[in-house]
Amino acid sequence: MKRIAVALLVGAVASSCGTAGAQDVWPSKSVTVVVPFAAGGNTDVLARIFAERMSRRLGQQFVIENKAGAGGTTGIVSMTKAPADGYTLAVATTAGLASNAVIMKDKLGYNAEKDIAYLYNMATQPNLMVVHPSVPAKTLPELIGWLKANPRTPYATSGIGSSQHICGEMFAQEAGLEIVPVAYRASNQQMQDLIAGQIKLACDNFATAWEQAKAGNARAIAVGSAKRYSFSPDVPTFAETLNGFEVLSAFGWIGPAGLDKAVVAKLVAELTAVGQDPEVNERLRALGVESSRLAGDAFAAYMRSERQRLAPIVEKAGIKPP
Repeated sequence: MKRIAVALLVGAVASSCGTAGAQDVWPSKSVTVVVPFAAGGNTDVLARIFAERMSRRLGQQFVIENKAGAGGTTGIVSMTKAPADGYTLAVATTAGLASNAVIMKDKLGYNAEKDIAYLYNMATQPNLMVVHPSVPAKTLPELIGWLKANPRTPYATSGIGSSQHICGEMFAQEAGLEIVPVAYRASNQQMQDLIAGQIKLACDNFATAWEQAKAGNARAIAVGSAKRYSFSPDVPTFAETLNGFEVLSAFGWIGPAGLDKAVVAKLVAELTAVGQDPEVNERLRALGVESSRLAGDAFAAYMRSERQRLAPIVEKAGIKPP
């Protein structure tokens, strides 16, 4: 009997050591990084910058897998259903982690508080309202006047709950407008139609919209930051006309809930190191985004506060699940 007990004890210790060893060597194979938007958009570009550095640092490929749909939630749903072993992660935005959590509630397919391990927020940026050059408005008050004279003007979004959608609905709500959201799969597709004049209005992520404004393909009207954005100090804020108006997007790494603490710690440490790399920061600045560097619990707390901030805005705007 004693021999059996000793054998069981030895087996348990060996099993425990084996588990610890497996955790210590993570990653031992390639890691899938789900991006819940189409390739070529802002989220995709940021994810690829970090994934390439993570591959270099950890000696395993971090492979981007684009799963677009439902305003950035389809890919997150698939990630939360994957094994919590560190080999399926995602890069998500405020849309999937805050606004859609408020809009969709139990229809979302995951609980943004309970089903997600928050790892690292790479960057934040405001939205930028741009118009096709054929629109005569050059300021936000002029645009409000033009939209009142042209009701039901379409504006581009990346789907229900996206920052573009929230921006448009807040704008309509605050300015007393009737404008119509049109969903696209990615920011670059929105800009293609705006440049072609097929759609006249977009409140897109700053990096995507500012590139077209600088090229003369669109006209910048207002930025969604609380104060003038460092990359475009000559562009007024929405808040200069509509008091308290603010729309920002965050871009962060997440995993499924239940990730081993050692794997989480390693991911947070490595992602933080990438975020502090001067060359990476230069690439972020070139995209027109500001480094955030919120990690772990601080990132989770930020998204929790965003859900609380957006809830009354969504309710007042009357945004409903599809």
